Amino acid sequence: MALTKINDRGLKTPIDLLDNEEIRLGTGNDLKLYHNGSHSYISSATGNFNVGANTSINLLGGTDFAEYMARFIDDGAVELYHNGDKKLETNSGGCTLTGTLTTTAGINAGNNISLDDNVKVKFGDSDDLEIYHNGSNSLIEDTGTGN
Repeated sequence: MALTKINDRGLKTPIDLLDNEEIRLGTGNDLKLYHNGSHSYISSATGNFNVGANTSINLLGGTDFAEYMARFIDDGAVELYHNGDKKLETNSGGCTLTGTLTTTAGINAGNNISLDDNVKVKFGDSDDLEIYHNGSNSLIEDTGTGN
């Protein structure tokens, strides 16, 4: 059945479909929306799958969809959450990580954190300790708060 028109008052009742029945859009049925009994899917067989909003796009979780999983804010941040707590966000200066950054590396895996010359790793509440390489020398410096 092809639905070609809905009157200006809209639908009077919901459209109910059984598991594995699809809502298909496009001349070649390229966009599909369906539920297989266990999981729900939106799939695009051609081109990009674009989602847009004029304020933000929120991915929600939890049994009542009251918990953020990710947010994409127009002209602003991308935020990633773990169990409802924001852990990573982009901002105008780069990005902010809340919590611990853990890297994994095996023998010869090449999983390193690499920094350019003169980029400092700073420690302490006042950035008291700096570790960096200036192109010629490797330095560990105390910026004046103690030994």
